[in-house]
Amino acid sequence: MSQDEGTPYSGQARRLAALDWPILEASDAAFSNPDDLVQRSLRELGQWAERDPGLALRLVLRANRSRRGLRQEVHSVPDAIAMLGLQNVCDEIRIAPRVVEAVREPQRYRQVAGQSRLAAMIAADVAYRRRDAEPAEVGLAALMNQLGLLGLLIEGEPRMGRLLAMLELNALPDEASYAALGYATDDLSRAMTEAMALPELVVGTQRAVNAVHPRAFEVMVASALAWQIMRGMDTVRGDRDLRLLAGLTGVNEKVAADRLSEIIERFNEEIAVYRLEPLDPETPGSVWLKPRHRTPLALCPRADVLEGGLNRLQHEANRVSRLRRMLRVMQFGLGLNRVVFAGLSRDGESLRAEHLVGTLHEPEFSHFVIQRSALGPLEAVLEDDAPTWWGRHYPGVELPEAIQALTGGVDAFFAPVRYRGQVIGIVYADRRSRQHALDDRAFSGFSRVVRVASSVE
Repeated sequence: MSQDEGTPYSGQARRLAALDWPILEASDAAFSNPDDLVQRSLRELGQWAERDPGLALRLVLRANRSRRGLRQEVHSVPDAIAMLGLQNVCDEIRIAPRVVEAVREPQRYRQVAGQSRLAAMIAADVAYRRRDAEPAEVGLAALMNQLGLLGLLIEGEPRMGRLLAMLELNALPDEASYAALGYATDDLSRAMTEAMALPELVVGTQRAVNAVHPRAFEVMVASALAWQIMRGMDTVRGDRDLRLLAGLTGVNEKVAADRLSEIIERFNEEIAVYRLEPLDPETPGSVWLKPRHRTPLALCPRADVLEGGLNRLQHEANRVSRLRRMLRVMQFGLGLNRVVFAGLSRDGESLRAEHLVGTLHEPEFSHFVIQRSALGPLEAVLEDDAPTWWGRHYPGVELPEAIQALTGGVDAFFAPVRYRGQVIGIVYADRRSRQHALDDRAFSGFSRVVRVASSVE
């Protein structure tokens, strides 16, 4: 646990990382007769194993345990199979528990596993078209993207019913898990991947800020699209992820939708693995044919989290830890859905997103860079020590176009952040939805958190 020691999910991440991960019944059947598998190609064996996140995880972990001390780690399922050999793969399957025995709600688990597989297929396709040297590595990262949710299903987390009900409303996954659990399953996934020492790309794709890196961005977009497709593209994201996918592959959105339809058709060939009904290949294109679904979800302010967080902030000297704690206190303590710290460049001429919470399913936030000269009236925020409530303090004044396009133009809080007396950037916070307006209590709390976070000497 290197990144978020002391967070609400750190202990649970360690427990879930140590689980005896179950395998799907289809994996048991596919690898039941080693003699019949000898003639199969490594590519075919890899494709069978990649259908099952639990099996893929077990194989990669076992392969890398056997390579301790070697510089090159195994970072794809086919590589893990090649490293272990067919007999060891079959032995691993023999000793693994089955989903039907290990999971209280096995069909829920299979559904999330299917979504993970669809994400992996989308990510690998993008990587292949981009001529990535290791598309299987990108696919593995997408396959592991939902480890936190899968782990909670295995553990039988008592709050899972509430979380799953919120997901059925098509609320963004991070918001649903914040409201149900008090932390995001994405954060839990990353902490688990760190505890298991999984390959760097698998770990890195769980942190929103890493979307600035092309391969991590591909995984995040693929995972977001898989989640949308499984819900009929009837989500708060609408066609934004489709637009991002089109940009990744250099095609228009219609071509991107057609390519997704082809992937869905291939996915349907193995749909029986997850005991699901076949998906409609026309789903991606349907996003333009119906009104966008909106599920407004406000996070509940927690006074205990706010006060406890403020106390810990006063004693946090490390700059990065201080900034990240500031964001978590604003989110959990004040009920602010999206909180972003944009750091000021060394020459003071631009702002770039550095730390983010509540935006993992909005990867475009991590690409955001704005020149100081383009800030317009927002530049005053950098010059003024007092936090600003945009929409109240600047009635009728438009935000810069780039920020409006990014955030949806909702009212927001802004404030300069200081470290050792110097302005190092701006913190931005909103509630994502116009239906959940900002209020005086939230602004007062926001101002307190910024003041404490900037008071280190």
